[in-house]
Amino acid sequence: MKSLRKGFQLVLLLLLAGCGPSGPIDLPALEQNARSGDAAAMERLVRLLGDPALADRIYPLLIEIGSPAAPALLAHIDTRDAGRREYVIAALGTLRIAEAAHPIAAVLADQTLERRYVAARALGEIGDPASVAPLIAALDDPNDEVRRTAVRALIRLHRSAVPALIEALPGAPPQAAGGMIRALGDIGDARALEVLLAQTQGPKRADALLALGRLRDGRAEPVLIAALADPDWQVRLSAATALGPIGGPQAAAALRRNLDDEVVAVRVWAARGLEMITGQPQLYRNARGEMVPPENLYR
Repeated sequence: MKSLRKGFQLVLLLLLAGCGPSGPIDLPALEQNARSGDAAAMERLVRLLGDPALADRIYPLLIEIGSPAAPALLAHIDTRDAGRREYVIAALGTLRIAEAAHPIAAVLADQTLERRYVAARALGEIGDPASVAPLIAALDDPNDEVRRTAVRALIRLHRSAVPALIEALPGAPPQAAGGMIRALGDIGDARALEVLLAQTQGPKRADALLALGRLRDGRAEPVLIAALADPDWQVRLSAATALGPIGGPQAAAALRRNLDDEVVAVRVWAARGLEMITGQPQLYRNARGEMVPPENLYR
């Protein structure tokens, strides 16, 4: 009896997998027709991205077909079917269809749409410099996933994003400024040095110090050393983290003082920074009062 029930369920699943909103679907035939240039078949494949039972099968097929699928995909960017829209935008990003950048940016800006972070990811994949402005605007989006994805997309756009980020950062609200600082730090362009140094006096100074460390520019060393004495432990932590890759003898002397910091995390990173600067093993006092080496992050 149990085996009969399982057999019936399997048959039912197979039937459902071969059916769409308009009745049974011959996917192999549809695929063959789409590959041969049949526009109607391609259009139907794209529409099937809105079918949860078939979307995961259709999506890789469209990616494999490649740029010939672009016209049909472009026609559905503004669909109100959220599931189809997400697959369409993801496919256009994966295929790096340049013509999709502008309409995808419009989706990113529409805060009534859920999961619009997919649009930010696609813009990063397409890599059109014209996407820098809408991605910077998204850094102040109320959705934290949109903001995080916009930062990653700007980093992918790399040096083409730097001039606009430098221009926007001084007047940016704190939430957006944090994303701009992180993007500039990860891109690592020396042109960002001055604007990041200015941010070490603002509300996002801890982020700015970390970004300066990623720039690996020795001109930031005096500011980082001064920040080791900041009343805010998170600022001291950022300074200690940033000094390791760029510090010299003066930084080493300052970091030794932070081995007695009241916060364990600061002591850990002071020890790591000293190891990087001196090339010698370094102990710090852990939460139990034991003198131990910092954990090797690269092991």
